[in-house]
Amino acid sequence: MPQPWQVLGLLCLVLGGLAGCTPAADSPPAASISQQHQNPVAVARGKIEVDGGLLDLATAIDGTVQQIAVREGQQVQAGQLLLKVHDEDLRAELAVAQSSYQLAQAKHKALTTKLPLLQAQLKRLQAAARDGAADLQEVDNAQAALRNAQSEAEVAQAEVKLAQSKTQQLRERQRLYALHAPEAATVVHLRAQTGSQVHTSQAAVRLLPLRPLRIRAELNESFAGAVQKGMRASVVLDNDSSSPLPDARVLRINPMYGPSTLQDDAQRGPLRVVECVLEFETAPGNVRVGQNVRVSFHE
Repeated sequence: MPQPWQVLGLLCLVLGGLAGCTPAADSPPAASISQQHQNPVAVARGKIEVDGGLLDLATAIDGTVQQIAVREGQQVQAGQLLLKVHDEDLRAELAVAQSSYQLAQAKHKALTTKLPLLQAQLKRLQAAARDGAADLQEVDNAQAALRNAQSEAEVAQAEVKLAQSKTQQLRERQRLYALHAPEAATVVHLRAQTGSQVHTSQAAVRLLPLRPLRIRAELNESFAGAVQKGMRASVVLDNDSSSPLPDARVLRINPMYGPSTLQDDAQRGPLRVVECVLEFETAPGNVRVGQNVRVSFHE
């Protein structure tokens, strides 16, 4: 007959075996991991870009920088002044033009003020001539004086328009001496400083527009046919695969092959690749334009 301690030991072994065969409540199901992210149909290297690219801005005229109105890293709004080129000669010319415009206006005003008086005088003489109180020569002289005054007023009006046009043209030229932001952006680089020379052929300011970020990926020839527009992709930083970025979708695929700018084969030289552009499904955080990424495409 078995001893009580033997029965108790056997019962413990049975209960322990049953517990080992029962699945744990908190064990994740095998199917909980996305099969898409396990089996990509294509992989590629890519780079974070801003939609439309960076903006390199040059001045509209050559000259010396008078004022730098922003600093690197500053956010600017559309139309905000970035820098200004010295315009002393133009301002002096504009001042003369404005004075000429004001004088022309004053001359025209003085001449037009005389017209009602001359017209009234002519009417009085015409009435007097009908009554025999004035001779026709006085009427003719009054008519000639009125015609001359009207002609002078017309010439003065033309001079006003000419002076106004010249003033407006100089003001338009003056706008060329200032460089403004074409849209909301962040100043990433200033290639000019106060007192330096700027040229129309050289960018003075580089801006990072406040637009959505994109991925420009390079598909090797072996993967070019496997990727389609609208396909979803997972994205990780090239140097930190432990922090995945939001998923992305393929926006467009270049119909032509071109040389790679992100990868190189030391034996065969530059690789032939097909570029494709992807957009993030949600805006990524803590990424910078120019960072390299790895892209995995999924059906």
